[in-house]
Order: sequence, then structure tokens, then C-alpha cells
Amino acid sequence: MKKFLSVFIAGIMALSLVACSSGTQKQADSGRDRKGRPNDEIVVSMGARIPHEFDPKDRYGMYNEAHITHSTLLRRTPDLKIVGDFAKDYKISEDGLVWAFDLHDDFKFSNGELVTAEDVKFSYEMLKEDGKHWDLEFIDSIEVPSKNKIVFKLKSPRSTFASSQLVEVPIVPKAHYDENYKQNPIGSGPYKVVEYKPNEQAIFEINPYWHGEKPYFKKWTWVLLEENTALASLESGEVDMIYATPEFADKKIDGCKLFDIESNDVRGLSMPYVKKGVINDSPDGYTVGNNVTSDPIIRKALNIGMDRRKVVDTVLNGHGKPAYSVIDGTSFWNSEAIIEDNKPEEAKKILDENGWVVGKDGIREKDGIKAEFELYYPTQDQIRTNVAVEAANQAKELGINIKLVGSNWDEMITKSHEVALLYAGGRHNPNQFFESHHPSTAGKGWTNITFYNNPKVTEYLEKAMNSSDLEEANKYWKLAQWDGNVGASVKGDIANVWLARINHTYLGDSRINVGNQGMHSHGHDWALIANISEWKWEESK
Repeated sequence: MKKFLSVFIAGIMALSLVACSSGTQKQADSGRDRKGRPNDEIVVSMGARIPHEFDPKDRYGMYNEAHITHSTLLRRTPDLKIVGDFAKDYKISEDGLVWAFDLHDDFKFSNGELVTAEDVKFSYEMLKEDGKHWDLEFIDSIEVPSKNKIVFKLKSPRSTFASSQLVEVPIVPKAHYDENYKQNPIGSGPYKVVEYKPNEQAIFEINPYWHGEKPYFKKWTWVLLEENTALASLESGEVDMIYATPEFADKKIDGCKLFDIESNDVRGLSMPYVKKGVINDSPDGYTVGNNVTSDPIIRKALNIGMDRRKVVDTVLNGHGKPAYSVIDGTSFWNSEAIIEDNKPEEAKKILDENGWVVGKDGIREKDGIKAEFELYYPTQDQIRTNVAVEAANQAKELGINIKLVGSNWDEMITKSHEVALLYAGGRHNPNQFFESHHPSTAGKGWTNITFYNNPKVTEYLEKAMNSSDLEEANKYWKLAQWDGNVGASVKGDIANVWLARINHTYLGDSRINVGNQGMHSHGHDWALIANISEWKWEESK
């Protein structure tokens, strides 16, 4: 087996550590063979690719991973509080339009050069001009009034600025950023990338100019392996930690344990919100509308009739929770917007009362339209595949025929406004909730793909986003989900049928302490290792 090296590092969260072999942690001294690696070096495999490849233009940083290799102005703690990183402190004007940051003067890039306010200014202006993945259009100007100070002036208040862009945008060196940056990324985080071979591995070593506490692991390697190969490599001792889908999470491996961590990473169905022919000018040019999924009764019946716990138990082997929104469990989630599901008889009654009558073939029909629609899912994603199959089986019991179509993301984006997709989401800020439901983002990439448009919800969304007070913003985020009459939720007219909130499950050597993980967001790849600089090796527990 070829030499497996490297992983990637991390920042943010750990909870629930479940023993993989005996239900306890007494396997720590099992003498597991690690092929002669010293204890201050580890090898991980979080998947067969490295998402975002160290370049912020490719979304590097959006899932907390940037803190492995880069600094940001602010950072998020495991309990989701926002604190300073490169910024020592900051002030926001009363109207929410001016954000002034005082910066540290001792942060250095991995090449020894100081991180400056000009590097911050360059990083934000570069991503704003690029405009592909980062929404920074709300920034009017960026000024550097003095050596260690930077000021952002906004076009309008932005309540999510601190919880999204300011904790996510990696600070890159103005003098060294170019189109080949991902091959030689230079950052000021605790680790530096010393080798990156796409489709093979990435090797990380401690940044000699790191200003913080020295990490325990002086070197770590992310080897890019498919799951079965990763599992075999863990068993043989070539790898120390792997991502394991729920299918393999309970596998017993001597000297290893299961790291079972809660997330708000959800899976479910996206359901086109408008009828065919209503919209013919989508910004991306793709066809919009579906005459079945656009019926709120169909969506309501599925949301009420589906057994979410069964999805969790059968597809995730119990490693997860039922899901009702893309923001479950966050401070801006409205728990009053959830419903009691697994009520197939109530769902059938709703369908009957609204003219969806069961035909001879068992499929409901109304005004000559059958209650059936296509559900596209990525065949390379086993969890989504299994969720799609389970959803189709449950819908059939209600008289709704879901026709499964195995596909890939390149095709799925072109079909995303006219068919259902096995969709995912879950972030630590409300941006995705806003983008999924505001009409201004419809037909623009992977945002409001369903063309959801509820004027009252839009009003609440805009009040939340434009608030200069976080408490007031959270009030409006919750009202947008449910105000007692309407909302983008399962009680309202949501254009999704969210089903399962997956736990992120990993198998690894029992002697690895992964620190404080907290609740993960969408994306298992970077989630566990985001705080790798805090990991330790413990000989006994």
C-alpha cells in the first residue's frame, strides 16, 4: 500500500465521544500498530478530495476550515460565540454601517512576513470583485486609517456580517496571492501546507511563525482515500482517523473508537415552489416550475406524513436527529415552527379534502395531474441515495409517486428549478436561510433554487438582515419561520421536506483527543479537523 500522508487541521467543536470497540475508552493502551509513526505525527482521511483547496475564491473558509492555515478578523468558539482573531477588538456604529477593527501587530504569515491591514483590505476586495461565492456586495468601502486599523463602511446594516464573512474570510498575503495560490498557500494559521498533491495527499507542518500556543502534532497528513480504502487503512494502522458514514460507524476496530458528533447538517427534498410557465426568465436560464411540488398541499402532506425518525434509524443507523429546517438547533431557529410528523392518516385526509384522489394504480390525481414528480440525487453520495430511496418508499404509502433519478451535480443544477433534489444544508449563521427564501437570490447558483417567494416572509427576512441589533435580528429570523399564521417552515409553506439531521461520525485511534468540537455545520470533511491545532495524543485515559 502506498505511503499515506497528511490531513488538515481544524477549529471548532467536539462533543460526544462514543467507544468504538468496548463502549469504554480503555482501549487506549492496546498497542495498536501505527507503522512506526511518532505520537506527534498523525495521518487522517476525511474523504477522497479536499474541498475548496486552500483558495478563498473556491470557498475555502466557509466551513471554518481556514483557521487551520489562515487567520480571520474574528473567529467562532465551539459554543458559537464570536471573538477576536486578527482583530484585537472592534466597534460598530449605532446605525450598523461602520465597523472599525483594531488589529494585532505580531501575526506573521508562514513565510515570516507580517500580516497587515492592507492584506485584510486586499482579501475582502479581491473576493468582492470575484463575486462568485462570497456575498460582499453590501460593503461600500474599506479604509486603512492607520497601520493597525481597518474600517469597513457598509451600504446598509448587515446583521450576519460578524457570524459569516468576518469569521470565514481567510486573510491572504497581498504580495503573494495569484492564480496558483492553492498549490502554495501562505497563511498565518497554526499550520502551513508543505505539500499538496491533488487526488493523493496534503501534508501540514507547524507554522514556525505561529503566534499562538504550539500545537501538539508537529505534522499531519490528509490522504485522499475512498471510504472503503480509508477503513482498510485504519484497520492496518496506516491511518489514524477517518470519516465513516453511518453504515460503517459502528464497526469494531481494536484500539479505535467512534467520534459521534452532533451537527445541523441536514438532508431532505427541495420542492419547486411555482407552477410551470409562471416564470420564463430565470437568471441562469434554466426551466422553472413543477405543477405537483408547487401545490402546498402536496408539500404539507409529505411534511406531516413522513416518519423522520425512521429515516434516521434506517439510513443513519440512529446517528442523527429528525430535521425540520436548515437551521435546526441554532440561536436563530424557531422551535415553535416544528410539527409532529409520522401522521400518514392525517396526511391522507388533507390530500383527500383538497381533491387529490387515489387512482386505480394507487397514485393520487387531481384535475388530470398525477401526484408524482422526479427526485434527482447524486449517485456518488451514498447517504443521499439512501435518503432518496427511503423518502420515495414513504411517499408511496401516501399515494405520492416519487420517481428517483440518479444523477450528478453538473446535471442537477440545470434541473434544480423544475424537479426535486435530494438537498442538504446547515450553517452556523442565518445566511443560508435568507438565501434559500429571499426572491432576489432565485435562480442564482445554489441559493433559492425552488423560487420560493412569500411576501410576508421576505419582509421579515429583510428586517432581520438589515437590523443593527443581533437580538432584534433573531426575533425577525424566527418570525420569518413562523409568526402564527405564515412562515418558511413546516407549519407554513416551506419549499422543502427536510428529513434528517446527520451526526458526523469518525473512527479513530482511541488515544486521540480531538478537543472541544461543539456542533458541526454542513460538511463533514473539514469539520472534525478544523481545530486540529488543539488535538492531543494521550497515552492512557
